[in-house]
Amino acid sequence: MAIISSFGKVIIEFGAIRQLGAELAALGYKRPLLVTDRGLAEHGVIDKAMDALEDGQTGIPFGECPNHPVFAGVEAVTRAYKDNDCDVLVPMGGGSMIDTCKGASIMTGNPGSIGDYDRPNNKPVTGPTAPIVAIPTTAGTGSEVSRGAGIHPEVGQRETGVGGDFVLPKVAICDPELTYTLPPKLTAGTGMDALVHCMEGFLSPNVNPVVDAIALDGIRRVVTYIERAVADGSDKEARWHMMLAATQGGMAISKGLGIAHTLSMTLSDTPVHHGAVVTVAMPAVLRFLDGKVGDKLDRLAEVVSVPKGSEVAGAVEKLNDRIGIPNNFRGLGYEKNDIDEMVAFSTPHWFNLTSPVKPTADDFHKIIGELLV
Repeated sequence: MAIISSFGKVIIEFGAIRQLGAELAALGYKRPLLVTDRGLAEHGVIDKAMDALEDGQTGIPFGECPNHPVFAGVEAVTRAYKDNDCDVLVPMGGGSMIDTCKGASIMTGNPGSIGDYDRPNNKPVTGPTAPIVAIPTTAGTGSEVSRGAGIHPEVGQRETGVGGDFVLPKVAICDPELTYTLPPKLTAGTGMDALVHCMEGFLSPNVNPVVDAIALDGIRRVVTYIERAVADGSDKEARWHMMLAATQGGMAISKGLGIAHTLSMTLSDTPVHHGAVVTVAMPAVLRFLDGKVGDKLDRLAEVVSVPKGSEVAGAVEKLNDRIGIPNNFRGLGYEKNDIDEMVAFSTPHWFNLTSPVKPTADDFHKIIGELLV
């Protein structure tokens, strides 16, 4: 069965954060909880949001959200939302902020803890959920247009997933100006996260030709502009295209994810950057899929400008090298060595359900072994 999903409203433009008040007014919201972390708050992100509000709107600043999406952060945001009688969540930051607010959205009107609603517990969300208007400050996760969220019970424990249509942001306000100060390393990791989202969404066997076109266009933008964005964070053209590519990646994963993201969950019990993990993993995944996905690798070859599908993995590796991303997990600082445990966790993971090929334990042993050299 083919399901062609739509997304919330997306605004992408320099200075788009100044439209926050108007967008809230159009939706009838008057008491936004403005959520970010301490670092972004100190750099004035909440101030910019407050300045954008209209008469009759009261912004409630919350600049203490954890840098990682953890259960405690969800609880803190939920308390602030309820205690201040807010009517909309406005996360400002990367995927960590937006995913935390997705968890809080569920908990504003449903009993228990967020752990009750994650995989594998999967308690149904039956109560009301708080609306979200998302303002990304990185160009990578695409959480501003996705229906899922990854949240850790606590730092050092593997990420779990929650979500559904009820946490899809009503509006995504994508302002490339907010990414100007993103350091080169994070620009690289988040930007290549967008590339992998587009690739894994495109490779998913689920049918959505609209999303396939979006994914291929997003890949083209990343390979064209990421090196410029890494080299010069103030490159306006590059930042605009990378912001759009990130949003396109968030749309692409509506078809599902795959093996690279399974491996990111496997490594999520350590503080390695998610975007860098999937990027390092993707060439090995592409080599595993070579010859098993029809003409899809050849179609990827067209947008990354290599002659044939078997060369896409090498093209990704070369791009990683040019922007300073290593070619194995050790280069990211991953130190664990229990391949058997990693394989046991990876093989049944739900992200494999939308992979074009479901890897066996032996397959994962080979892939992980290649990446742990």
